[in-house]
Amino acid sequence: LDALGRWSYAWQLPISVNKCSVLHLGRQNTGHTYQLNDTDLPNNKDVVDLGILVDSNLRFTKHYCVVTNKAHHRASLILRTFKSRDQNLLFKAFTVYVRPLLEYCSPVWAPVYKTDIAIFERVQRKFTKRLHGLNLMSYPDRLKALGNVDSLELRRLKCDLLMIYKIIHGLICIEFDEFFAINNYTRTRGHSLKLVKPVCNNNCRQFAFACRCIDAWNGLPSYVINASSVYCFKHELNQINFNKFLKYNMH
Repeated sequence: LDALGRWSYAWQLPISVNKCSVLHLGRQNTGHTYQLNDTDLPNNKDVVDLGILVDSNLRFTKHYCVVTNKAHHRASLILRTFKSRDQNLLFKAFTVYVRPLLEYCSPVWAPVYKTDIAIFERVQRKFTKRLHGLNLMSYPDRLKALGNVDSLELRRLKCDLLMIYKIIHGLICIEFDEFFAINNYTRTRGHSLKLVKPVCNNNCRQFAFACRCIDAWNGLPSYVINASSVYCFKHELNQINFNKFLKYNMH
């Protein structure tokens, strides 16, 4: 921090110290007070990093509340401001203006507890129920009526698998070895790019991106894993039944 302060002074790029804070991680963290430019940095219990709100326990509970509240507000705004009652038009507006809020950087924070999953799913569930002609249908039937739309939980799972595909095939600037390891045990059934599922001693690690979707990835058929492009991989994923990996009760 001292070196950062000297660098900013030498290059005349002042740092807004009042916008800086410290997030202490770990149960045995001593909570040391740090300084920048001779100013004590406040110790916060949660911080926003690139639009993601994370707390000192590496949980995203507050992020869920902030994002879903904003999504509910924007979904209601669509229904109030659009004159048309055409269900396909309104749902297209939902996918453009609301769903990105609920899926931004989802591999980082994707919820794993049923309660948290339901909080996100409730946004799409409530919106589709308010569409003309769909209010008496069940949630799965409403999604089918709108063109076999995936639940938000299923979309997040597919997003995780797509991220793994990009990492393995070098389509994104993330080192494979930092997250995964190939299972070289040749007696196992399935494809040749199976990943090793690490032993996890806490939920924080178990539910992180590098662990939570390995079972789904290892269970994919070889022709899906070896898809020639991202487009083909997405197309093949849409043909797979992932119900055994989903926790949310659609009914």
